[in-house]
Amino acid sequence: MKSLSPLEKDSLCELFNISLGGAAKLMGEMISDEILLTVPSLQLITADEAKKIEHLYNQDVCTIEQKFVGGIGDGSAFLLFHKSASLEIVRMMMKDYIALNEVSQFEKDALSEIGNIILNAILSNLAKLSNYNIETQVPEFFTGKYQDLIIQRSPQKDNSILLVFIDYKLKGKDIKGYIFFILNFDSIKNLSRVLIEKLKQ
Repeated sequence: MKSLSPLEKDSLCELFNISLGGAAKLMGEMISDEILLTVPSLQLITADEAKKIEHLYNQDVCTIEQKFVGGIGDGSAFLLFHKSASLEIVRMMMKDYIALNEVSQFEKDALSEIGNIILNAILSNLAKLSNYNIETQVPEFFTGKYQDLIIQRSPQKDNSILLVFIDYKLKGKDIKGYIFFILNFDSIKNLSRVLIEKLKQ
């Protein structure tokens, strides 16, 4: 069974926390309010396990996906929120200037911008800390049923998924989100080892 050691998980958690801290600062400056983004935990799962996540299965979700290529390998990262949570985030980011029934009109553009900031922060920090050259594609927005998303983005058989849990805090509200980081298992393992050495410095 493919697995990561506690130290390898910790190094990857540190990468995501550093990245989300920078993204939160940038987004906070955009709206002149404090945003906290943290990663309490992550798991290594298979595509089959991803399809069976109970609290996501058959749920309406919104995602922003960014594909990447480079020395780390070819993969993709996507940010995911429940539909209701995504609408709440958009409303909070727009400082309640719009009514809840109008939020959906701004949902795609606002979430795409949020996803772009967060995913770019992760991939740019990954490149900087690991010294890998990484090229990214334009982020794509998707809304629909969770299982349809997973089926459409079903990774290759030798790929694994890092499921990263996010706490998104703004204006006293705590919203749960997820990052799915899809990459070849050996690349994830090598990346974690590179990060362990880099973070020691």
